[in-house]
Amino acid sequence: MAYNVPVYESERFSFGPGVLYMGAPGTTPLTDVGAVKGNSEFSVERTKIQVWQGSPKTLVGEYVVKEEVKLKANGIEWDLDNIAYVLGAGATTGIGGATEKLEFGGNMAMTNRALRFVHRPPDGSTIDLHIFKAQGSGKIAISFNEEDMHEFPFEFQALEGTSDFENAALAASKKLFKIIRTKV
Repeated sequence: MAYNVPVYESERFSFGPGVLYMGAPGTTPLTDVGAVKGNSEFSVERTKIQVWQGSPKTLVGEYVVKEEVKLKANGIEWDLDNIAYVLGAGATTGIGGATEKLEFGGNMAMTNRALRFVHRPPDGSTIDLHIFKAQGSGKIAISFNEEDMHEFPFEFQALEGTSDFENAALAASKKLFKIIRTKV
């Protein structure tokens, strides 16, 4: 007999990679960023302010003053469009041709992308993460590894969106992301 085993649903267990798609805000992202290596990471951080009153002081309330949502992955393909999206600027030409170019420098503006990360757990269901509007981190450090794949770190931070992937207006408390779990 096993002891200390909680009640659980093994159908909710999950491991392994997913596929990252990018597109224009207000549309369903359809451009697959290609092969990735290692662990992708989705993070949400809520920063709170605490209100203390009395003597001795006791906590009487907490309020959120900041919400930060990020998605990270490591690409392993030389895709100049993806590098430009992570940087939030740059002009690419000749993509798909014999000579591809990324030209960069001097643009103060940042481009925005919609992100979709799709993961299939072992039970065949789908975890579908929608980030309605995001900007690249503006930094990239490409590892030219001697004995491993070259890696291209993708890091995006969610911005407040105005519309979902169907271009429908987002409600006041639903402007950063949505996760959809679809059972089989």
